[in-house]
Amino acid sequence: MEQTDKEKIASLERSLFYESQYKSAIISEAICHYEANLSKDFIENEIFYKSEQGTIVSTTKLLGMSAPCKFSDFIKNWINKAIDPDYASKYEIFSNTKDFLLKSYSEGKRDHIIEYWYTNEKGKEFFLNQRFLLTKNEDGDICALAVLNNTTHAKKIEAQQHRNELERHAYFDPITGGYNYIKFKKELISANVRGSIISIDIHAFKLINTTFGTGIGDKVIKAIWDRIEEVFDFPKGDFAAHINADNFIAFCPTEDQNEIITKIKSISYSLNLISAELSLPQVKLYYGISMWCPEKTIDLSYSEAVTAKNNAKKLQDADYAFFEKKDMDRLVWEENIIENFENALAQNEFHVWYQPKYNPENREIIGAEALVRWIKDGKIFVSPGEFIPLFENNGLIRSFDQYIFRKVCMQQKKWQSEGRKIIPVSGNLPRISLYYKDETSIYSHIAESAEIEKKYVPIEITETAAVKDKRFKEITDAFVSAGFILHMDDFGSGYSSLSALNSIRFSAWKLDKSLIDSIGNYSGERLLHHIILLAKELGIQVTAEGVETAEQNNFLSETGCESIQGYYYSKPVDISNFEKLMI
Repeated sequence: MEQTDKEKIASLERSLFYESQYKSAIISEAICHYEANLSKDFIENEIFYKSEQGTIVSTTKLLGMSAPCKFSDFIKNWINKAIDPDYASKYEIFSNTKDFLLKSYSEGKRDHIIEYWYTNEKGKEFFLNQRFLLTKNEDGDICALAVLNNTTHAKKIEAQQHRNELERHAYFDPITGGYNYIKFKKELISANVRGSIISIDIHAFKLINTTFGTGIGDKVIKAIWDRIEEVFDFPKGDFAAHINADNFIAFCPTEDQNEIITKIKSISYSLNLISAELSLPQVKLYYGISMWCPEKTIDLSYSEAVTAKNNAKKLQDADYAFFEKKDMDRLVWEENIIENFENALAQNEFHVWYQPKYNPENREIIGAEALVRWIKDGKIFVSPGEFIPLFENNGLIRSFDQYIFRKVCMQQKKWQSEGRKIIPVSGNLPRISLYYKDETSIYSHIAESAEIEKKYVPIEITETAAVKDKRFKEITDAFVSAGFILHMDDFGSGYSSLSALNSIRFSAWKLDKSLIDSIGNYSGERLLHHIILLAKELGIQVTAEGVETAEQNNFLSETGCESIQGYYYSKPVDISNFEKLMI
């Protein structure tokens, strides 16, 4: 079954959440990071690192170099200074880093991590984590984002925790009797072979514990472990562990996806037995798979497997997923977007576009919705469908929508000062704003500073936010009391109750496109007819979104819909074209 647009957006939002968390973990504690053009063997900018004292030191000068410089020369000098020759000789990446990374990119590999001890001039040792994320720029050159972390403290803590766990648990899990995660990592490091790490967890395990008790929950954990032991061939190099709660990890010394899938299906097929034995509803597992090699940290590979497993939970026809190149590319893409955000605001790269709302009886424009386009160097830089969910996910959407609202107010004032006729132009209030008590005063201040009447800048809030958030009535009452007009966006996409509709002070409902698409279907048309009739009885205006055909327009007009928005009349247009439509 195909996902709806709403489900796809929700899936993307969840995916972006996990990806943004993963990206933050990569870059947040970096002591040094830089970009290099591998195709041109070139580093353009000076490279600095943060010392233990917090001072900024030039890495290039430390190596007797200056910027710009050749990437290969920089790496060679760094390896000679920082990495033990015996250690470096064991790994191909150290012999010719540039060529190794270019070859890796051609083979579809986008991420390389090396870890090593470094002794400074004073004899102090540091454990460094150096990562290369590979991508291609708009000129077609292969580039690398290099990130260096000082993980000495974490390494020492990890070693101490390792010793503590050995003392307390002797490497074995008390519920399953099998390996714990510490033992798993020890065994994997000792094996020193490439393969696949598999993350496994149980669907709705908290519900099992809550409904049937933790005793039954522990029996489920043990029963699944028994199936894992049956399927994975421990004598031939497979091994697994119970990490915590319902989380398991397994390793197979193979990168053959079909072989991994066969093992996964063998476990899943046996789950009916667990359900029958314990008199439970159907037990279901999810799996995520990541490739591992000895040069890569186990925790990182497990994190990738967890990311893949979370992706699997969004699939309709599978319970497993492999960590893919696109996941890493997405992280690099996100970083680029976030880094460009502040500059885009400063350079006025976000442009307000307008989608007109028409009166279907006389075909006059009676309003518009403010949309946004990110335009850089004269062309759309990123689709709103990509950067808006990202901003929603990382919290930037609040300041972003305030910025757009400010631009709308200023443009309305400009048109008014020029003696033009102005019409209401609505903007969106993001759901995250429901968590801020000062949001009403901020929006009021923006409108009042622009000297524009609030009736000309209505606020749109989605139906989903209205239904799901308990703060909603409080903040909507505050906006209405401040003089704003509220529109319920995407009406019909959620599950509004009649009591909710009666208590929330909306002046207009914007019918979701899914309702409009039902025109031509008898039951769909009857539903629309009664929604519009109900709105009229409540004194609420109705706008139909996504109207694309004459049939839809005519039906809505005959039914009494006062306002229509969609490609049938006009696609979203920039300011100059909108002004032409208003003439």
